[in-house]
Amino acid sequence: MTARGIGFDARLIGALGIGRYITGLLPKLALILGDRLNVVASRQDAAIVRALIGGSARLMTVNAQPYRLAEQSVLPLSLLRAELDLIHFPHYNLPLIKPGHFVVTVHDLFPFQFPEIHSGPLPRVVNQMLMRNAVRRAERVITPSMATATAVNRSFPEAAGRVMTIPEAADDRFSPTRNPEAEAAWQLRLGIRPPYIFYLGQWKAYKNLPILLEAFRLLHGDRPNAQLVIAGDDPRHPEIRKGAEALPQGSVVLPGRLPESAVPDLYRGAAVVVLPSRAEGFGLPVIEALACGTPVVCSDLPVLHEIADGVAVFCDPMNPRAFAQAIRQTLDGPADNARRQLGIERARSFTWERAAELTVAAYEAALGVSLVRPPLKEHSGRRQDQDLQVERQ
Repeated sequence: MTARGIGFDARLIGALGIGRYITGLLPKLALILGDRLNVVASRQDAAIVRALIGGSARLMTVNAQPYRLAEQSVLPLSLLRAELDLIHFPHYNLPLIKPGHFVVTVHDLFPFQFPEIHSGPLPRVVNQMLMRNAVRRAERVITPSMATATAVNRSFPEAAGRVMTIPEAADDRFSPTRNPEAEAAWQLRLGIRPPYIFYLGQWKAYKNLPILLEAFRLLHGDRPNAQLVIAGDDPRHPEIRKGAEALPQGSVVLPGRLPESAVPDLYRGAAVVVLPSRAEGFGLPVIEALACGTPVVCSDLPVLHEIADGVAVFCDPMNPRAFAQAIRQTLDGPADNARRQLGIERARSFTWERAAELTVAAYEAALGVSLVRPPLKEHSGRRQDQDLQVERQ
């Protein structure tokens, strides 16, 4: 017995963390599943998604924006008409009306651990409700780390036996091969000067950026040539800008949300990448930095030990002095080529190809059928004569 069609919801491709997951996993799933893969996308993202999945997988555009009423009304009808055997939702924002068989990826339990990330009581209640619905009703729950799997099993014991850990990866853009001209160009454009300490991620409270700013304040007194670069932006957290403005002029750069093409060069040009979070679902910036051969200083969290044990320098996330000291030692110490090479090799052990193979295995387990999985190869360039278009006003 074989499945007719597998759906994948790519409507959040423009989001920060979820978007990286979608863009990393989706092309590899398309290579394995071919025309059995049906990708759901918003109309404005259709061209981006088509470029990712190539010519064989099908594209289904749906006018149902995430976290809007249409997600609970239009989307279920569109999925019903598509007659898919199973749908993979890479986030917990799926219709409350069960859309047949489905698999969900739960990256973390932050709506419960840090409810303040949602502005107001109603969004907090809604996000918790959506996550409960997703975990309790999914045939399989994919988590990116053992730490997240443990948290899901602890909070949702009824999910035992349905949770699968499938690690994420750094995509092929993240390599140790330097491009000095490109690095210099991005640094000039963004007002960055070496040596710089680099943070990439959201500004939410659990990301712990005030601790990073305090660590840099402690460091800057005897390392006045160092610069702190905090990428991203969030107007809901004005304390980050205020903290940066309190430091000497020019010592902190806030370049905003970076072009994707800039990120690998900024990783490679950094003296050290820092992740001071109080919690993470996986820690993608850590593995991306390791893939680029850049030293990493990060919080002492079980999830980060899963990917960077023996490579990164770990610090108490509530101790800015520990971060300042670790950054100082990295800036002042000789280049540790052995640790750098170990980090590159560790990052290479995490691949999106392997993640896709395990994800297809999750689909098979959910359906109890065998899916044809040809060897991974480049797209032939052929595309379907007509994409499946589902438009609802």
